[in-house]
Amino acid sequence: MTATLNMEVIDELLALSEDGDPELLIDLIEMFLADGPTKMNSILRGIEAQDWEQVERAAHALKGSSGNLGAIHVQNDCDSIQNDCRQGATVGVPERALDLQRHLTEAEAALRGIMGRLR
Repeated sequence: MTATLNMEVIDELLALSEDGDPELLIDLIEMFLADGPTKMNSILRGIEAQDWEQVERAAHALKGSSGNLGAIHVQNDCDSIQNDCRQGATVGVPERALDLQRHLTEAEAALRGIMGRLR
């Protein structure tokens, strides 16, 4: 596992292709890169509006997609934000969202690097 990605997850996704074609992984990365910023913006807008249900839903969605690609820090941040929102313990959520934003940027860069090597 790297600091940003669990490479075992990436390797498993690559192994799913019978002929070594990385298209499935590339498609998943492209979807994540397109959707991740949208989910992050939804989290930030929800925090600003103190709409904790919106924050929880967006964190849940981002947690799933980041877990599918081994973006472990993003997944953990989302899990923490989601749980805090569910429990009504939202005081630390804005600070966690800043960590999430940083980890998301790092994961996006790492995934772009992987995608570049696969093409």
